[in-house]
Amino acid sequence: MADLEQNFIDKTQNFTILPRRFGLKSNKIHLFGPPKTGKTSLALDFAKHFKKPAYIDCNDPRIDIETIKPLLLKLYLEKKIDALIVDNFNENFSLPNLENIILITQSKPTNTLQGFISKPIGPLNFEEYISFDKKNLSINTLFNHFLKDGNLPEIQQLGEYQKIPRKQEIITLGFGSNAHIFAHLIPHQAHKITTNQIYTQIKKHAKISKDKIYECIASFQASNAIYFLPHQEDKTKKLYLYDFSLPYAFMSLKSFQAIFENMIFLELLSREDVLFYDKGCDFLTQDSRAYIALPFPTQEIIEQKITHIQKRFSFITIITINYESEGKTPYGRWKAQSFISFALNEA
Repeated sequence: MADLEQNFIDKTQNFTILPRRFGLKSNKIHLFGPPKTGKTSLALDFAKHFKKPAYIDCNDPRIDIETIKPLLLKLYLEKKIDALIVDNFNENFSLPNLENIILITQSKPTNTLQGFISKPIGPLNFEEYISFDKKNLSINTLFNHFLKDGNLPEIQQLGEYQKIPRKQEIITLGFGSNAHIFAHLIPHQAHKITTNQIYTQIKKHAKISKDKIYECIASFQASNAIYFLPHQEDKTKKLYLYDFSLPYAFMSLKSFQAIFENMIFLELLSREDVLFYDKGCDFLTQDSRAYIALPFPTQEIIEQKITHIQKRFSFITIITINYESEGKTPYGRWKAQSFISFALNEA
């Protein structure tokens, strides 16, 4: 028990625990999501409210899982533990009938964990990102950092020279032997792509089976490391990454438009359950609100863009870097809004 208690103490001391916009309320919770989005930190913060919490990392080579199982049962029966966190949980791991348990995995399990509420944990949205600021930086400075450094909680706390290597390390460690496949997806950010096209391109550089590619893509999707945004009507899909800034760490030539578009996608995803895209329109919500990503527009460019949209919407929001305006065309009204105003829900 002392070792399990010390594991919890060591973990909480070594983590920078900062509040997220969502709390944990259930007694039995399953957290899942891509690497370094703050799953463990969130669980540790929740468990600090208990008197006798214990922490186990199933990937820790110092821990013998077969020895831990009977020990946990003994501690439960003796009422020496009141909360348990199991990191990198394996579905074969036997759990005590404890009231308060948090399980952490990277992917959503194929089988429902009975009695547990599964909660996806994603990276920071912009509002959370600025709440993490401890230096009282201006909102514009924070936006510039967010756009360049991305949305993973720990990156904001690192020195400039550490950020790119750390992003590369996160992908390498987080996806293991499949990291090179994930890296091949990054250049396709915000592009229409199929799994078969991904396979065709990767096999030019590495010997790999189609089944392996399909298995990896399914795994990346299950952990919300990647998203395929469907077209409103046809079967085409656009690819987005869970950290929009990854091209800065993995590509010499980058598309700012793709990075900006991915950033807007994630911001919308944090507030919308269903999203689509359509010809000329980057994002559509279920209630037909339309959004276009245009980092550096003019009124003329906006009006040209709107006239070429295949469908007509009564109102279109254009998300920009810092351009704000509004107007009307024969096809409907539009409003250009800076990303800061959009992300912070400013009118």
